[in-house]
Amino acid sequence: MTSEHKSPILWLPTLYFAKGMPYVVVTVLSLLLLRQMGLSVAVVTLLVSLFYLPWVLKPWWKPCIDRWLSYRTWLLLTEYLLMLSFATLAFVVGSVPSAFALLLLIAFLTSVHNVAVDEFYRNSLEGNERRSYRHVRELARKLAVVVGQGVIVMLVGNLQVLYRYNIGYSWSFMFYLIAGLFLMFLLWHLYAVPDDAEDDEVSVVRSSYAALSSALVFFLLCYGLSPAFQSKVAILFLIETQHHGGLGLSPQEFGLVMGSVGIFALTVGGLVGTKVIERCGLRSCLWPMAVAMLVPSAVYVYLSVSQPSSLLLISVCIFMEQLGFGFGYSAYLAVLRRQRCGQWGKSLMALSLLLPCACSGLLAELLDYDVFFLVTLLLGLLSLLSVYIIRKTPMAE
Repeated sequence: MTSEHKSPILWLPTLYFAKGMPYVVVTVLSLLLLRQMGLSVAVVTLLVSLFYLPWVLKPWWKPCIDRWLSYRTWLLLTEYLLMLSFATLAFVVGSVPSAFALLLLIAFLTSVHNVAVDEFYRNSLEGNERRSYRHVRELARKLAVVVGQGVIVMLVGNLQVLYRYNIGYSWSFMFYLIAGLFLMFLLWHLYAVPDDAEDDEVSVVRSSYAALSSALVFFLLCYGLSPAFQSKVAILFLIETQHHGGLGLSPQEFGLVMGSVGIFALTVGGLVGTKVIERCGLRSCLWPMAVAMLVPSAVYVYLSVSQPSSLLLISVCIFMEQLGFGFGYSAYLAVLRRQRCGQWGKSLMALSLLLPCACSGLLAELLDYDVFFLVTLLLGLLSLLSVYIIRKTPMAE
């Protein structure tokens, strides 16, 4: 099925690293950037929620990607445009409207790049090859999150200390750095990525969309509602000053806690969850995994009430939070895959992140952090209700 004899190890790790990096920028780093630019929590979360729109609208624009150009061309084109967009963002980072417009453009380019990379990977490798390289792909994607959410945030923090908290310079340097990374990705992929394999049958199958039952729609929208509501506010809570009810982590501390401890725990939780589902069956795992989805909000209730100053204790709490989320979210991904939800299922998945993100900041401003996180914990009742409903429907095991 591969059109050229080039080992996937040449291009697969860098493709999935390049896939993960801009997604971290638009979903995590944008929060820190916009907050440091002086925007309120409510405005920051509302603006960041719009970055999920390309994924929500994916069922409408993806057929155009399938029909126009090859997947190799799409991934190279989007990497070129991402390089230019990051360089431009670095130049205008001091302007909120310009930064937001470019981040929205980067979000759309990222979603197109994601589609091109995934479809190229599926079309270029046989089923056995895909299984053998699955861990390489996941490791590269996780490494991108570690670098983006950990190393780059710590670098921004160090630059802000070095240059006496010159916010604009530190972020500008970071975006120039990412633009340079995408220039290297583009040049390498021009050489290493083979031509697309011809597979019309696969393309036809993937362009079709499944009809989703009302029970499945409710599950996809509500199962992850509790962590979705608290996730963006939780990031801002970690870096918010203690005077305003946050934990006051520096960018360096945030990078260490979320970019290393958190990602490690998330990975372990996801792996354990996948193995448990394979061994015990999806239906029997839904209840305990739904309960695990309440752990993130419960942890942040504790953090907001106790206001610990120990970085070690905070790290342990983040470890438990991400471990619980990774374990519980495995059930969501399993349902999405086994019920053959297609692009509409993934669109609902993005919508389940967009809607809570859009209003969570406003709710957090109206309430204290401890009350807000308690409300998100109570929203977990909808997660349990969605499990009760989905278990009554036929389910692939």
